[in-house]
Amino acid sequence: MLAFGTPEKQILIEPIFAQWIQSAHGKTSYGFDVLLSSTSGPAFNAGRNIWLPGWLNAVNENKNSLFLPIGPGDFLVHHAIALGLHTTTLILVKGALDARGSKLMPDKKDFGYSFPCDGPGRAVLVTFPLGMHFIWRFFGC
Repeated sequence: MLAFGTPEKQILIEPIFAQWIQSAHGKTSYGFDVLLSSTSGPAFNAGRNIWLPGWLNAVNENKNSLFLPIGPGDFLVHHAIALGLHTTTLILVKGALDARGSKLMPDKKDFGYSFPCDGPGRAVLVTFPLGMHFIWRFFGC
């Protein structure tokens, strides 16, 4: 991410946890000394005989590695996708629970819910584009 077009002002957040996970599975380029990336550990020694032959070579190969190196861009993309998925889930759950005549929450009126689309005289809805009418109706308003 560039801060106003000046790369020296950017803040890069390294995905430390994801790098640790890759190291635990044998990736040695991050410098963690854990599980399969620890050459003196019991997991590494036992793994050479038990797991797939050539696994550590395939993971640490420079040209065609099974685990590509991850960095700050991957961190940002992962969080953007996670935010979108969580927001979508919350909207769908709200629509399922708060819809008029919902079988999941039939006593909605007893909880004092009120939404802008719950009563007559809400002329604001007329000014919304057609797509908004569809979304409001689809999610139970």
